[in-house]
Amino acid sequence: MIDKWLKTILAIVILILFLTVGNTQVWAENPWGFGTDIGFLTDTADDTVFNLSFQGDYFLDEEFSIGPQLLIAPSGDLTQITFAGIARYHIPLGSVSLIPFGGLGFVYADYERGRTDDNDASYSFPFGATAAFHISRTISLASTLIFTFQDLDLDNRRNSDNFNIGLLFGFRFHP
Repeated sequence: MIDKWLKTILAIVILILFLTVGNTQVWAENPWGFGTDIGFLTDTADDTVFNLSFQGDYFLDEEFSIGPQLLIAPSGDLTQITFAGIARYHIPLGSVSLIPFGGLGFVYADYERGRTDDNDASYSFPFGATAAFHISRTISLASTLIFTFQDLDLDNRRNSDNFNIGLLFGFRFHP
């Protein structure tokens, strides 16, 4: 299952790179940026799980952006999906940008363990920081540390599922 997800993410990243590398003039006129990450999320109802992240950034100016973020944890027993609106402040530090962020959203978790199937939905408060290492003017390698607060109530859980920590690695595509 993870092999299928990795191949899908790799195909999406290659397609995005193919469409954006030679097209810098169009990006200069477009205020949208986006990113994708892969990593893990700890302290969930199923312990530590594989995680995917997709985000969009609408740049209001060069330092401030807002946009959606989608976190998907498609692991064995637990499927957890978080959707949030995020505000980011981009702090340029030479060839690296530090990007603190915070937002508000919703989380849905479906936990299947044996014969029991439990699910719940809750609010979510994601916040954290990203370090973006610029490869070119429009592409960056990124490392993100994300903390999420929520109020999921799942039966038969091993750990607290009200606070998660994630470490993600991926790409950012800037206008």
